[in-house]
Amino acid sequence: MSATGGGSAGGSDPRPRPSAGTHAAPRSGMGSVLAGEEFSVSAALGGPRGVLESALPTALFVVLFVLTRSIPVAGIAAIAVVAIALVVRLVQRQNPSQVVGGLVGVAVGAIWAIRSGQGTDFYVPGLIVNGVSAVILLITILVGHPLVGLVVSLLDPRVAAWRSLPAARRAYTLATWMLVGLYALKLAVQLPLYLTGAVAALGVAKLVMGLPLFALVIWLIWMLHRSVVARLEATESSADGKTDPTDAAGEGPRVP
Repeated sequence: MSATGGGSAGGSDPRPRPSAGTHAAPRSGMGSVLAGEEFSVSAALGGPRGVLESALPTALFVVLFVLTRSIPVAGIAAIAVVAIALVVRLVQRQNPSQVVGGLVGVAVGAIWAIRSGQGTDFYVPGLIVNGVSAVILLITILVGHPLVGLVVSLLDPRVAAWRSLPAARRAYTLATWMLVGLYALKLAVQLPLYLTGAVAALGVAKLVMGLPLFALVIWLIWMLHRSVVARLEATESSADGKTDPTDAAGEGPRVP
């Protein structure tokens, strides 16, 4: 009888095992990306609607600022776009969390820029988020609990036992380093533009280094995640294939 057989009290192995297939992986949001057999750029970015909601406020601010040189006009228009997107989601009874975060960032940036009279201040919340995110991710690596591993294990229960496999810990540590690199690269490019007052160039850099780079990093993380899933499934399969000692001794399966 296999060590995972449910009929024998004496043949069960009390030690916890990595479980890669016990739970069904989530099928919505980022969980659906992690569970997919093929990478979906659309799902990773929240679909065409998510892309539009993310990119339009910044693009609109840049275009209107270049055309009118008016910070209030550009800032209020950016806030209005995000507010409309939020109202539409609420009316349609959809999750507004992504839009709420965007609204807060755009509103704070626009108010900051209007009060200071500096268009580059519209991007200050994003710069702060990039810096704080990089620091938090780096701390989780230094303390031995890479944030990507913690988050992914919540989204995809198949890798709940990732800490038990050194290769999985290395994979998620590398994935966390990738995000640190992404945020650090954004700061390295965008901070000098902010300091020199290049409003339009900073907006373009934010758009180019936003969703496209994020999609690339998420794809790389997905590739690492797939390798972890395969390793954990192989570990579980190997453990399930072990022969129970009672079977080896010639004792047949017991009847419950």
